[in-house]
Amino acid sequence: MEDEWKNAKLRNPVGSITHGVVRIRRPFGVFIELDGPPEVIGFLDIASYNPNPPVLDLPGVGARVSVEVAFHDERKRQIRVRVGEPFWNDSRPDGEEPLSS
Repeated sequence: MEDEWKNAKLRNPVGSITHGVVRIRRPFGVFIELDGPPEVIGFLDIASYNPNPPVLDLPGVGARVSVEVAFHDERKRQIRVRVGEPFWNDSRPDGEEPLSS
């Protein structure tokens, strides 16, 4: 099991772009089966979902997604991923509100 986790981290280094399919959707985020062995699970929380152009909802079950590896969660053995710029890298001019519908 330890070797599988090490291999998953090597195949999905932080900062790399990877792909997968949404398998579970919850209000707080989605669990993604990343390309490669089925034991590699990515987690995309709602705060890390910042696509351009903006959309209001997380992708649904069965959706194919492209994601960036944000970090490796050693405790949960998950590949944490994000879509788009992190919310803390907000590049809007001062005073401009985020887009909403």
